[in-house]
Amino acid sequence: MRYKNFMGSVFSIGRMFFLFLFVASIYACNKDAAPGPPTSLTQMTSGITIEHADTSLVLKWSPGIAAWEGDDRRAEVSYQVQISTDPTFSDASQNSLDLETDSTWFFLGDEEITPLQEYYARVRTVKNTGTGASGWINTPSFQLKPIDLFRPIKVWNLTDEAVILGWATHGELNTLVVETAEGTDKQEFNVKDAGSLSKLIEGLSSGKNYVARLFRHDDRPLGVLEFTTKPTVEQAGYIDLRASSDPMILQNTLNTVPAGSTIALKRGMTYTITETFKLDRDVTITSEPGFGNQARIQMSSSFDVAEGSQINLIKFEDVEITGEIASTYAFNLSPASTIKKIEFEACRISDQRGVVRLKDAGSKIVEDFVINNSIVQNIGNYGLLAPDHVDGTVNNIRLTNSTIINAEWIVRYNNSAVNHLNTMIMENMTFFNAPHSNRFIIDMQRTGSTIGSFTARNTLFGYTAGGRSFNRFVPNSVSATNNFVTSEAIWGTSATQGLAAAGIVRYSATSEQVFAAPDKTNFANSDLTIIDAALFTVGDPRWRP
Repeated sequence: MRYKNFMGSVFSIGRMFFLFLFVASIYACNKDAAPGPPTSLTQMTSGITIEHADTSLVLKWSPGIAAWEGDDRRAEVSYQVQISTDPTFSDASQNSLDLETDSTWFFLGDEEITPLQEYYARVRTVKNTGTGASGWINTPSFQLKPIDLFRPIKVWNLTDEAVILGWATHGELNTLVVETAEGTDKQEFNVKDAGSLSKLIEGLSSGKNYVARLFRHDDRPLGVLEFTTKPTVEQAGYIDLRASSDPMILQNTLNTVPAGSTIALKRGMTYTITETFKLDRDVTITSEPGFGNQARIQMSSSFDVAEGSQINLIKFEDVEITGEIASTYAFNLSPASTIKKIEFEACRISDQRGVVRLKDAGSKIVEDFVINNSIVQNIGNYGLLAPDHVDGTVNNIRLTNSTIINAEWIVRYNNSAVNHLNTMIMENMTFFNAPHSNRFIIDMQRTGSTIGSFTARNTLFGYTAGGRSFNRFVPNSVSATNNFVTSEAIWGTSATQGLAAAGIVRYSATSEQVFAAPDKTNFANSDLTIIDAALFTVGDPRWRP
């Protein structure tokens, strides 16, 4: 960057210094002389930084410097800011903004520039009376993200003919519009009420693509969300058990349907499993589309699989599974078998001794064990998963977007059986009194056992009177991001059992300060909505504002 004098000639710094001394000496010797116009030279002293680049950003730069002539004749420095889609700034028609400011920063939001459009900025000092303009300083390209207030639609907020849409607060929110992807069947709603953060939209068609949009009063967009309504039971080709009032109909039907079938149950009805039932084929069990109570599967025993079964998928979706905490499991696998995936999606699982147990001799392999968008509560001393024999293996565990309340163990291995786990992932999880009674996230201790990788992201542990990370064996690799435990939770302190082993950080607040209404007596009675703004990116998304 070069200095320019008031006549446009270029001098060395030394010559400029002597020139200023000469002018000053003349002024000092002749105070009655007319002062003449002020004279100064200016220069920008830094590049432009871009801060908070998201749905808005701030351009910042250091103050420009100026030299001036005479007492009381200081040159005031202001700045010209240009924003353009033209990186060369040679086409003035592409300028979005061209203005002057006294500030050393400038805010840009979607009222100033268009989201997702690529822009460039440049700044220089302004040429004032007696002040030469500096050279330009430029930014690389930048753009704004569009504002999107919509929250993702949870599986339980979508049916074949309705949807519950939710959004974040915004002071200028005005209108919600829902229409088909083709632009037909338009519905428009006033959503100005700041206290209303969701809306039930009814009268939709099944199995159809829709688009929802939020707008301000000036029709500027505040979010776009695409979704597809569920098909009806008939459209999806499900095995429809809704017409039967027999609680045994599910048990009597499971091994009679074609492999790979989806069985639809009536919402609010209880179905009983009265004996150890042995599945021998792929199946998905789901509640019919709707917002009412889930279909309930009452276990007085446990599911099992038939000897030698080769099953790709056993899936429970949008159902409640309950039993006896002293004796029942969702699955208590005994015979030799291979299952590629056991999955619980949007389920409520409660009052079980364990969720899935692998027992007895005979090679039993479950490739993937998955719990997603679910609540699991009041689980006894076999935890969510218990390989309870050397012949029982689960290769991969994935716990996501779910809440675990009052579970003694998370993953428990038989302490006399060598076993191996490839991967375990916990992401967007909330744990409350889980694990407890000095039990573990992964309890593996037999010599020769191995744990491959352990990943924890955005996971929150609340109160427990005694939790531990790992027992004797720790994973070969641990990847952990944004995981916390409340300040009053009691946790192990050894190298394997402590928080650091699983990448969990001690938070500064208690469960009472973090959650809306935690209950340390009846744990499952807790409202675990997060009220601490610093933790709004942590835990099961259902509890985030």
